[in-house]
Amino acid sequence: MNLFGSQFITWRGLPLIPSDKIPVEDGKTKILLIRVGEKRQGVVGLFQPGLAGEQAPGLSVRFMGINRSAIASYLISLYCSLAVLTEDALAVLEDVEIGKYHDYSDKYK
Repeated sequence: MNLFGSQFITWRGLPLIPSDKIPVEDGKTKILLIRVGEKRQGVVGLFQPGLAGEQAPGLSVRFMGINRSAIASYLISLYCSLAVLTEDALAVLEDVEIGKYHDYSDKYK
């Protein structure tokens, strides 16, 4: 799957996005499962409205000045939070072996 301009392995159509925040030990790790969307009673993003210099929901861009080399500086901030709508919208798979996976593409040729 192509997501954010990069290729990701998927599981049942869901992208598996790596993170350096979850450690890998002895070839095993944990996978965080997140159901997203208000209609699916999952996890939704909350954005601060009415920010100074707001360019998009929760995105603020402020001019900070110009230095001696005539380089303009801007402060770009994203203010957002998450709301978990139901307790089963999040889950953790533990002791997942990351070195083994099945390539399903040959099965459907």
